[in-house]
Amino acid sequence: MEQIRWWRGNLPAETNGFIGRGSEVRRLLESLDGTPLTTVTGVGGVGKSRLAVRAARERQEHHPDGTWLVELSGERNGDLLAHTVAAVLGLPERSARSQTGTLVEFLAGRRLLLILDACEHLLPACRDLVAEILAAAPGVRIVATSRRPLGLPQEALLSVEPFAAPGAGPSARWTEGPAPEGPAPEGSGAERTPEGAGTERREPEKEPPQEPGKPQEEPEEPPQEPEEPQEEPEESREDDALRLFLDRAGIAAPGLETTRAGTVAAARICRRLDGVPLAVELAAGWLGSLPVERLADHLDAHFEILHGRARVPRQRIARAAIGWSHELCAPRERLLWARLSVFAGAFDTAAAEWVCGDEHLDDVPGLLASLAERFLLVRVPGGYRLPATVREYGRERLALLGEEARLAQRHRYHYLDLARRAEADWYGPGQEEWAARLAFSMTDLRLALDPASPTSVELAGTLWILWFCLGRLNEGRYHMTRAIEAAPVTDPGLPRLLWADGCVAIARGELELGRRRAEAALSAALDWGDYAAAGHAQLRLASSSLCSGALEDVEPCVELVREYFRRAEAATVSEPLALVTAAMAVTWRGEFDRAVAVLKEVQRLCDARGERWARACGDYVLSIAQLGLGRVAEAAEAARQSLDVKWRLRDATGVALAVDQLAVIAAVEGDGRRTARLQGAGVRLWATFGLTGFGSEGMSEPRTVAERTARQLLGDETYDAVFAEGYEADPDAAVAYALH
Repeated sequence: MEQIRWWRGNLPAETNGFIGRGSEVRRLLESLDGTPLTTVTGVGGVGKSRLAVRAARERQEHHPDGTWLVELSGERNGDLLAHTVAAVLGLPERSARSQTGTLVEFLAGRRLLLILDACEHLLPACRDLVAEILAAAPGVRIVATSRRPLGLPQEALLSVEPFAAPGAGPSARWTEGPAPEGPAPEGSGAERTPEGAGTERREPEKEPPQEPGKPQEEPEEPPQEPEEPQEEPEESREDDALRLFLDRAGIAAPGLETTRAGTVAAARICRRLDGVPLAVELAAGWLGSLPVERLADHLDAHFEILHGRARVPRQRIARAAIGWSHELCAPRERLLWARLSVFAGAFDTAAAEWVCGDEHLDDVPGLLASLAERFLLVRVPGGYRLPATVREYGRERLALLGEEARLAQRHRYHYLDLARRAEADWYGPGQEEWAARLAFSMTDLRLALDPASPTSVELAGTLWILWFCLGRLNEGRYHMTRAIEAAPVTDPGLPRLLWADGCVAIARGELELGRRRAEAALSAALDWGDYAAAGHAQLRLASSSLCSGALEDVEPCVELVREYFRRAEAATVSEPLALVTAAMAVTWRGEFDRAVAVLKEVQRLCDARGERWARACGDYVLSIAQLGLGRVAEAAEAARQSLDVKWRLRDATGVALAVDQLAVIAAVEGDGRRTARLQGAGVRLWATFGLTGFGSEGMSEPRTVAERTARQLLGDETYDAVFAEGYEADPDAAVAYALH
């Protein structure tokens, strides 16, 4: 089985070498040993985020529940902070409780490390959430990065200063031999040869080809650096700015060797930039286009024009370097940079072309690569991200160009188009890809969901697959409630929004609200002649009847659902989902033969389109029905099929339910050891994903009977020992065992 370690943490791989900061890493690790909250402070561009991630990587073995990075630089709504953290942790949103309360309860008793990165613009929300977490979860350690402290009594502060600028006579060890090694991003400008005094070029060594789809290996750490950070010699720390410059120079211009004259110019650049890491990186990014001595001269001239001979304050160095980089960019690069600032989070090439491209920018992919070579864009899995300070500068330029409103509109319509395509394609084979793409785009989807936007009604409703199918119920209700309150009754997207909100309300257990929303949606849809929306609304009424125990009402509702979809000529995942709802009703009435027949129709519909999510829901119910008919092998196969898909789609509830069902089947087969181990694994899964107690009233009896059977087969002592083995297995191992 493929190892899917989404529950262990999400620290990003280091794509460039980590330079210096040994003493700061050591101090942060010491702080984490002694206090639950450490805030890493410093000016913009000083390297707070990379320091926090580096220290967290050193601490991974100390936190069995994971080390997690929550990037906040693109988030603009403090109300959604708990939702953002929960989404990173993989915590399902399944109840009507506040998301903060659910998150705090989930973290209580956990041992994990949480990095809240770039808190300064959400300071009150971060302060309140961190205070609640620390009060309830003593095993949680939090590292915040911020330009300002959070202001909590438990807070330890670690101030990060820029690198010490090198002296006028740099060490000879930087004037001989090649620059430090580092992985060069694809298209990094290796084909360009700097000209002029102070530089030489040699051909870069060829690296072995990477397997398609295989991530590039991280460069080995230099052997002289120990695994545990130690205090660095003073002269080493003084060279860190220069080491960083040379390392990034090796990426921007592979094969470049620096002579003594070139090193003197590089040191001059580092002094001018006061050792601020982001500024040093940006300067090094231009060595693919300018010789280092000309680069130093150009930087000096730029600073003297703007600031004279006065020293630029450190807090303004990064911005000054960004402005200098902007001056060096070609006009089309500047234009793209400004337009890219409309993105709040990560974006892919297709999004950049859709939003930013026009007759003035007809080579967006090439321009993206060029900006990334100069460290003005950060490459992330799946696309790019603008560093926060670079994005801020771009927003100012966009305003000066008078393009803010137009780009914001293009941004909204791009994400509406993305949501439309996701909904249309969800009834097909691309569900895993769409789930990943929506998660990747979440920061910008939140931005586009602003209720003041004219597209918010349609967007909030169209994203029902994200809210319902992918488990973001609470955040979905937040956005849909705001959209409903702002929507005019004449908006043609209102019926969809109402039934989507009803769907989520029912899934959260708010049955009365869900039924009212579905009834309002059905009435509005029929008034509009929108039979597709009527079918969806009718399905929510069927679900409400199922959950309230009115089983006799479910099948007539489902017949109406299918009739509305036929009249609309709509192909939607809700059609097989409606049949699953009917099958659940007849299963709960004990009519297992009828349930199996209905679920075979579900399989036929889903298989014809390559659909997996609705089929996995049906396979779970099919397993129960087959077991009710005494077909144990068929029941086990259906449960395994459901488990495999739910695991790949990160549906934690579906995973835990399927494992529980396989434990019941093992008990029926008389396999006490497998029953005990699966029950232990099931309890661990419920706890790992914050699902303890889910469905306990309706689903506890089969588990209880299975446990009693296994204890009779094994004896209490053996059962408890095997149960413990299952509980101690990590989720990967538990799911692999359940699937065999």
